[in-house]
Amino acid sequence: MQTTLQLRYETTPDQLRLVLVRLQELLLKHPKVSPEPARVRFTGYGSSALDVETFAYVTTRDLNEFLGIEEDLNLRIKHIVEETGSDFAFPSRTLYVTQSDDLDNELTKVAEAEVAAWRADNRLPFPNHDDEARQALADTLDYPRKGSGSD
Repeated sequence: MQTTLQLRYETTPDQLRLVLVRLQELLLKHPKVSPEPARVRFTGYGSSALDVETFAYVTTRDLNEFLGIEEDLNLRIKHIVEETGSDFAFPSRTLYVTQSDDLDNELTKVAEAEVAAWRADNRLPFPNHDDEARQALADTLDYPRKGSGSD
């Protein structure tokens, strides 16, 4: 069974984390799902949604039984998404008729000043960072992230 769930962009990072954990638990608990490689991953940002891929082997060779198990899993997935306060996305477009004041002007100025400084020092990292910068950045991010329970 493989499907990509598309959750609304309004889903907060912690709601998304809870959805991921609950879906993983669902796959691990289900008696007709093989625990390896039962997988749930936030795979990216779609045009209208946050994409969450689920993948698992269902332990049956009978098509009708498979469809029944898949239906059971899909109904449980829907329940999990709803009980976390999130929801499924639908294709949408936003039309801006007037200029929005939603962006933080101070943060915009800080970002523009940083890029202007790079430009003035001839250090714009496009299309790639230079070798010295790449070496300085290499392996400096904490992974797994502190507080994730995997550290």
